[in-house]
Amino acid sequence: MSDAPPAAPPEAAPGDYVFIHQPGELARWIAETERHMEALGEERCCLDTEADSLHHYHEKLCLLQVACAGRFALVDPLAIPDVSGLLALLDRHELWFHGSDYDLTMLRRTYGWEPRVVRDTQIAARLAGFRQFGLAALIHSVFGVQLSKASQKADWSRRPLPVHMMDYAVDDVRYLIPLADHLMRILREKNRVAWFEESCRDLQVDVAARGAEAREDPWRVQGSGRLHPKGLAILKAMWEWREGIARERDIPCYRIMSNKQMVAYAETFEAGGVMNPPAGWRPRWKKEFHDLVASVFREGQGAWPQRVKKPKARLTDPQREHIDRLCAHRDKIAAGLGIEGRPDRRGERGDAGSHARGRGHGGDASREACLLPEASGPDGVGGPADASAGREKRLGDPDGQPDPLEPGVPSGHAPDQGGRDRQDQGGALVGGRDRQ
Repeated sequence: MSDAPPAAPPEAAPGDYVFIHQPGELARWIAETERHMEALGEERCCLDTEADSLHHYHEKLCLLQVACAGRFALVDPLAIPDVSGLLALLDRHELWFHGSDYDLTMLRRTYGWEPRVVRDTQIAARLAGFRQFGLAALIHSVFGVQLSKASQKADWSRRPLPVHMMDYAVDDVRYLIPLADHLMRILREKNRVAWFEESCRDLQVDVAARGAEAREDPWRVQGSGRLHPKGLAILKAMWEWREGIARERDIPCYRIMSNKQMVAYAETFEAGGVMNPPAGWRPRWKKEFHDLVASVFREGQGAWPQRVKKPKARLTDPQREHIDRLCAHRDKIAAGLGIEGRPDRRGERGDAGSHARGRGHGGDASREACLLPEASGPDGVGGPADASAGREKRLGDPDGQPDPLEPGVPSGHAPDQGGRDRQDQGGALVGGRDRQ
């Protein structure tokens, strides 16, 4: 990282933002902001979002935090369905986020909108060599300012929003431009700006390409691959029952039963064990649980779902050695650059193996398999960081404990990630800023 002095953090004054919940107010703020930005010659805006997937079945966008040339606004999309004027303003400028994957996904899902130019301070921080790149960690490291995490898992659909939640929300965009200035200085010194811009474009392409179609057999949750037809039958029945209850009561699925818990029940059922529902469940749920167990037996084996067989090609010893050499070479280059060789090392050999067998993108094992940069940039190598670098808005256990109102998650079973156990991208997408 650079020894260049950081930009001075902006002064935070209580109430230096507006909460906008009327269309007329939004139109006036947009017009005033446009004139203000033109007068200053500012070409950058910041955006963040808050949603409610930790608290409701029907996930929705609940707040838009906007910063433009020192003007801060919290826009209520629940009260103003049409924010096209705001989106047009943002599209006329370079738009900065922190950890934008979830924001871009929700904006696309809600408004069908894809920003014209996206820049992400989390991707910039990774390429600059930071090892801790959550927003709070970066703000503290660069400016010495400690951000609160108190509202990280709050219900952003509640109205009116208390002042402390609005203060929390505006801090998500307050520091982004000074932080961006600091990070861009480092990237320019290291001649990595092209890497950064390419990584941001890759992220946009990745989000845009993510299909909105429902996943086939969404009940096949993590861990279901080791189940046989009997266990799969009860898992499917539990998943469908849980979806119905969650939809009916508009609560996230994890507050009824976690995926991990359902798989454990399925394994018990498969082994012929006793299926007792959690003691804290309400009588109706217990009865329905016993009914669905009985229904699986009534259906019979002919109706049970089958295991999905995926062909697995076994790597040869020379291929394994080749992969190990490639990854060691990648790690050596990354160490010299002061960045991570691979942000997520899970499944490294498996991913690389498909390329070693010539089934990767273009079969280029030497680069794709180990995520080495393009061999045409500065420092002898070049190219983008992994586009997944900006995807840190995935909280694990939302609460860490069962909900006191829904005692359906016994101790030892963490709730699933996010409100509806969304399985896209290998993890749930949830609302709220991950300020780790």
